[in-house]
Amino acid sequence: MKKPRQYNITPAKGQALLSFQGRRFPEKIDLFETDLIEEVRGKKERQQNLFDKETDLNSDFRNLLIQGDCLSACAYLKSKNIKVDLVYIDPPFASGAHYAKQIYLRNGKKDEMESEIASIGEEVMYGDIWQKEDYLNWLYERLLAIKEIMSSIASIYLHLDWHIGHYAKLLMDEIYGEENFRNEIIWYYPNKIPDKRKPLFTNCCDFILFYSKGEGQIFNIQYKKIEPHKRAKEVKINGVKQSVRDENGNVIYETFDKTMLNNVWEIPSLAGSSGERLDYITQKPEELLRRVIEASSLRGMIIADLFSGSGTTAKIANDLGRKFIGCDIGINAIQATRDRLIKSGAEFDILKIRDGLRIFRNPAQTTAKIFSIIDGFKSRSDLNLNEFWDGGIAYANGSYTPVKFSGIHEKLTKELLDVYLEEIYQLENVSDKTNDVIMIYAHKDIDIDQAYLNKQLNKTAKTTLKVKLVSLDSLLREKGDALFMPDNADIKISKSGNKYKVEIKQYFSPYLKNKIDDYNAKKTKKGVLAQDLSKAVKISKSGLELIESIQFDTTLKKDVWTSNLRLEDKAGIKEKIKGTYLLGTNKFKIKIRNIAGDEIVIDGKELK
Repeated sequence: MKKPRQYNITPAKGQALLSFQGRRFPEKIDLFETDLIEEVRGKKERQQNLFDKETDLNSDFRNLLIQGDCLSACAYLKSKNIKVDLVYIDPPFASGAHYAKQIYLRNGKKDEMESEIASIGEEVMYGDIWQKEDYLNWLYERLLAIKEIMSSIASIYLHLDWHIGHYAKLLMDEIYGEENFRNEIIWYYPNKIPDKRKPLFTNCCDFILFYSKGEGQIFNIQYKKIEPHKRAKEVKINGVKQSVRDENGNVIYETFDKTMLNNVWEIPSLAGSSGERLDYITQKPEELLRRVIEASSLRGMIIADLFSGSGTTAKIANDLGRKFIGCDIGINAIQATRDRLIKSGAEFDILKIRDGLRIFRNPAQTTAKIFSIIDGFKSRSDLNLNEFWDGGIAYANGSYTPVKFSGIHEKLTKELLDVYLEEIYQLENVSDKTNDVIMIYAHKDIDIDQAYLNKQLNKTAKTTLKVKLVSLDSLLREKGDALFMPDNADIKISKSGNKYKVEIKQYFSPYLKNKIDDYNAKKTKKGVLAQDLSKAVKISKSGLELIESIQFDTTLKKDVWTSNLRLEDKAGIKEKIKGTYLLGTNKFKIKIRNIAGDEIVIDGKELK
């Protein structure tokens, strides 16, 4: 991978109000190469409201869905001189929890509800477990980068909750200025079910901090309808009056049916069986984003969501005649957003940022799996190491090599390296069983390499330990076969009249097979001497229930996937893929996505 270019980040001008140990003030963001991996051109024409006035604003802009970190996406947009007019972000909340989704077999049994019958367990989508200081540094850097791509009239809505929102308010004051704070919106979801195990008041709201970049921001007054039984005289203060007159012009009656929206938004969450609900744990209601977008943008303006999740922002922006940019680091989020946008008739490009970071589906699963592929790895408790260390490699003679992983979200800077070295220096004082140390990183400063690390060790002369610097990418490239065992499919192609019939005869996923085996081991355990085999999940002979979607590319552009949307086949939780498809050509590529989100692409030329 080429060394990335760098862009300066404009320092925050507000007073630095928030002080904490390890506070960092980043100055640059890295610009990596970016690949166009898919073009989506509309399945159907988006119907325009007859009363909408068409606009040429940003008419040549192509909607974007970007797979990569928010920082890298901002660097890309800055390099292309793309300015956005409205930002809504719903980043991790520092909630201290892992967020997972159930993995459902696509067996087509309509009578089965979303239950254990069709589920084979969970897949972690992202981990929201942070040290407070790490989270604030992480968020601060991204808020600075986002400001770089905002137009002079842009606004930003930052969606958080009680865990960290009060700290984020101080960061926003610092970056955007207290004078540009516009409001704090309370999203109240009345359908939250109280938890009787917790005697305190039930948490049933989130907080959305609303700032503008400057004085000239767009704002359109929003109204909400008043239910008939609530149309009291008090609403005349700020309500909208409607009159009905007879033929002679006499007023028959007057009503007030809507009132100006205040900063408390009562919108039900997507609990239960909401019609818009996807299989995505942190999905937000469309009405929430509709209010944000209608209030702070105009038709044709560019709306960005740099933690796009299930793609609600992009979907509603497209519905309302705006342009959109969505970004997420997780492949499951990109897949969910892609499918949702296609269903709504959107046209867009999908970009992948080549930042050298190889991950196993998403950051949380990568972190959970990384140590399992290191031969001889033991936990820190097994080796009696402190919490700084992740563990180490144990040897038969009793010695061990401590291992530290800086993390997916953390960039290894010179300042952070100095902190790590201080921990390494302490090893010689507490253990005589180690001669070397391994330090694994996902991202690092350009100037940091093994030579720089050795120079620092020699300069301080505080330890005789050897420290080896290892990239996550190289580790997964060397050992990744244990994680990245590809799926395989038996596909038959034959002539049927003037068409070509493509049949998926059999599909197998080593990863899902292991997952089902683990599931069965837990669910069939009935007692010490017996098993309840009725609860075991069996894979059918065809294995089609392991497939979530099928896509075909009949355009065959070099290096860019262009899906033939008429041929796309996606199975919902209670559905099953067709498995047989008729094409007008035998020149195609087929992409198969399994229910965990893994994809394989097969060239039709390889089929018989």
